[in-house]
Amino acid sequence: MTENERLISLVTDKIRKTENAYMLTHTGFLNLSERSLAASCCKENGAQFVFWGGYPEAERTVLFLLPDYMTADESFPAEEDNPLALLDCRISAQAKKLTHRDYLGALLSLGIERNVIGDILVRDDGADIVIMQSIGDYLLANYSKAGHTPIKCEIRPITSLVPPEQKTVTVRESVASVRLDNVIGAVFGFSRSVACEQISAGLVFVNDTEVTKPDARVNVGDKLVVRGQGKAYFKEIGGTTRKGRISVIFEKYI
Repeated sequence: MTENERLISLVTDKIRKTENAYMLTHTGFLNLSERSLAASCCKENGAQFVFWGGYPEAERTVLFLLPDYMTADESFPAEEDNPLALLDCRISAQAKKLTHRDYLGALLSLGIERNVIGDILVRDDGADIVIMQSIGDYLLANYSKAGHTPIKCEIRPITSLVPPEQKTVTVRESVASVRLDNVIGAVFGFSRSVACEQISAGLVFVNDTEVTKPDARVNVGDKLVVRGQGKAYFKEIGGTTRKGRISVIFEKYI
């Protein structure tokens, strides 16, 4: 069984449990590719679902399957149903600043599965790490350093998370058409051939859904993500240049 097949089987089981037991169920943390596949499975089965990773712009998110009596537009998830927690990690002022890789590597070296770890938001004095509550006590007892740098940890409610300020720049470009390959190339600085390679490799997402067709149309308001490269929002289509190209404006996260 492939990893994709395992994920589909897991999501299908969660859907059935939600329907039969009339209760909220959830998966572990999913990356963008897994999220796209899980969403397709939920839609095919007519399931109510929500993705949540502790804050609105989270990259790694948990899939929640909702029973009929719950709706996605409620304040979600309720505290009693929330399996997420915040691991507040701090380093001394004299310590060398750690990177995302340092924190993640130290976690995985403890034998922690990746699907119980959400986003890692690095600060100058440490990091906020979104985790499943189920591993909180284990991490408090065992997660004490990253490399040679000591870490002091505290478990807090996920509602105490203050997401970092998102910095953006406005990107103004012109494209021959609003095909996905043209748009991705323009906003992320790729040649069209490289953009096509990124798309065919399953690294490009439009509104959190993996898109593998270079000629797919992109619309104003769409969120564009290229894994490993960043994300942007398609803000506006302007006029046409003298050479007949379309002026486009993006808000790109940096």
